[in-house]
Amino acid sequence: MTKKYSQEELDQILLSKKLNEFYLAIIENRQELLSDEEYEEIVRRDKTIYGDNKEEVEDLINKVQTDEHLKNFAPNLMRIMYSLAQVRRLAILTMVDDNVYDIGSAKFEDLKRNKIIHFDNLTTLYDESNARVRYFTPEEEPQLTQRTVLVDVDDESIIQAYENAHIHQEESEDLTSDFFTEVKGKSYTLKRN
Repeated sequence: MTKKYSQEELDQILLSKKLNEFYLAIIENRQELLSDEEYEEIVRRDKTIYGDNKEEVEDLINKVQTDEHLKNFAPNLMRIMYSLAQVRRLAILTMVDDNVYDIGSAKFEDLKRNKIIHFDNLTTLYDESNARVRYFTPEEEPQLTQRTVLVDVDDESIIQAYENAHIHQEESEDLTSDFFTEVKGKSYTLKRN
C-alpha cells in the first residue's frame, strides 16, 4: 500500500534529495485510452505525437476537425485517435518510496499507462554549480497555483536539446525495469493488474 503524503511532506522529501537523485526521462504512453487529464495535456500540445502512425493520426485529426458530418463527434473521435498514437513527453523523475514521482507534473507517474523509453541522471547534464532543487512560487512563475518544488537550472537550453535529441528516437524499448534497477539498485518487476 502506497503511503499517502501531504503536499508539504512531499515538498520536504523532494527538497532534501540530492541532484543526482533526479532523472531526465522520455515517457511514452502504452497505447491505452487516454484519461481526461492526459487528453487535455495533448490538445494543449504539452506532449508530442510520435511513431509509425504519426502522419496518419495527424491527417485523420485534421479531417475530423474540418468534415461537416464529423464535427459533432470530433472531440470523442480525436480522443480515440490520440489514444492510438504513440505520445511522448519529457519528464524529470525521482523516487518517493517505491514510486516514481514526476517533479514537473507534480504527480506520481502511472507506469501501468506509461513506459520510460529513455533516461539519464540529471547530473550528466547539470551539477550543483548550475542547477538546484528549490521552491518556486506563483509570484515567480505565474502559471503555478501554489508553491511548487522544481529543479531550477541556469541554462534551460540543455533540457530542450536533450528533448530534441531523444523524443524522436525510433526505437521504443520499455526501459522502465532498467530505470528501477539503476535507481533502486535492485531488480524490479512492474506489477500489472
